[in-house]
Amino acid sequence: MNKYYGESGSYLKDHKDYFTKKQLDIDVSFLRCALSFKKTDKILDLACGDGRHTLEIMKKGFDIDGLDFSNFLIKTAMEKARKENIKVKYYKQDIHSMKTGEKYDKVFLFFSDLGILKPSKLIKNVIKVLKPNGSFLLDSDNIFRLISYLKNNPKDPYDFDFRNQELIDKKTKEKFGYYTCKELTDLFEANGLKVTKIYGDYNMNPLTLESERTIIVGKLA
Repeated sequence: MNKYYGESGSYLKDHKDYFTKKQLDIDVSFLRCALSFKKTDKILDLACGDGRHTLEIMKKGFDIDGLDFSNFLIKTAMEKARKENIKVKYYKQDIHSMKTGEKYDKVFLFFSDLGILKPSKLIKNVIKVLKPNGSFLLDSDNIFRLISYLKNNPKDPYDFDFRNQELIDKKTKEKFGYYTCKELTDLFEANGLKVTKIYGDYNMNPLTLESERTIIVGKLA
């Protein structure tokens, strides 16, 4: 998986149809509304990738840092910021053990590959960097939509193990864990994050079985 996000990987290529200015505007508008950004907020973009959201939010006048484990993507993000003469603080760190030395009002993990992460450990680390009353937004695939898609597309390179709730690469046999909204909200609540909002897409529609995304916002008590 590290190779996928590296210089020789296909992450940026695979998502090029999504990485448009129109979609970026939709994403940033959604994040601003869902997390109620304020100009006084300190914000952290987890798994920031090439910095497309971090940079755009900074352009809107907000104070935001970016964090990602991929050396290639962090370098790409820094180069983009340099070209636009915008100062953004980026951290090359693992989400599961991040230490930025900062406390944040708003933290988000957006358009994430939650399947390669450990949600329980992730949330515990998010708590450590959140200020009191700070908010965390977690965005991931909707497991039920994914299952429905794979049933209707048997030639897809992935299969789904229902017993273990894992997406399996048919070729490499690599496995990725997937979670229901209930499982994720239980993790939020168990770690002191009161769930305040749940969405099914970036248009702020309610979550349904057919929704593209599972988006949860929690507030630290």
